[in-house]
Amino acid sequence: MIENTDQRSKDYGEIMEKFRPGHADITYWQKYGVRDYRGGGRSSARETAARVAAGGLAREAIKQLAPLVRITGFMCQMGPHKIDRENIDLAQIDQNPFWTPDTQAAEDWAEYLDGLRKSGSSVGAVIEVIASGVPVGLGAPIYGKLDTDLAAAMMSINAVKGVEIGDGMAVAELTGETNADEISMGPDGPAYSSNHSGGILGGISTGQDLVVRFAVKPTSSILTTRKTITKSGEDTEIITKGRHDPCVGIRAVPVGEAMMACVVLDHLLLHRGQVGTNQGRIGS
Repeated sequence: MIENTDQRSKDYGEIMEKFRPGHADITYWQKYGVRDYRGGGRSSARETAARVAAGGLAREAIKQLAPLVRITGFMCQMGPHKIDRENIDLAQIDQNPFWTPDTQAAEDWAEYLDGLRKSGSSVGAVIEVIASGVPVGLGAPIYGKLDTDLAAAMMSINAVKGVEIGDGMAVAELTGETNADEISMGPDGPAYSSNHSGGILGGISTGQDLVVRFAVKPTSSILTTRKTITKSGEDTEIITKGRHDPCVGIRAVPVGEAMMACVVLDHLLLHRGQVGTNQGRIGS
């Protein structure tokens, strides 16, 4: 149980009968006839606290099953502003409030976000999660694909509207020659020249880093006046007062890490139950 000791339900009193545009208020009401206007209930980001707790347990189990696995998440984009991947230093992720490995981006984002906050608006973000040290062979064809489960896990996070594995949507711009992660024989087995596939081929892990990115939409509760309707079907306008994140994506980094941990643990156990150890050998 996680006690919510700083709730302010009165902040939501003015929207008791109104639906917030871009929020699950309206679909929850239409489907169930029930909605919690005081923050969103199960559609609230508060729901993710339980996911982070589960992810913590998953990490401990992974340490026993695959001790080389390391899971790292960071924000790689806020609104139109992306990190400079030449500046990535993973040691900096915990040193700034944006969970980003680019210190210059953190400085730029602080100014940008402050302007959004003062204007009463919000903005979206992109989070990247990497799992290194993942064994070869996790996942199965068609219905048990590792990337299928990763995509579903990330998409299940509230406010997430897009997920991609590896180069994701960018592969549409590549040629076959460019996209192919060329293979050579290394001292410890197959070695890849690149990782456009995000560490997964045919739903099965290659042993490379698992790379997942997901897009988080802007917070729906904003101070800008928007058109909406009431539960009785009347046209009206809405302003959502109270405390709201101008970029809820900042909160999503540990949530994405937790979901990665849960999926990796699931597939470690599934792999152990299905084949035990990898069957195909390469080299002597």
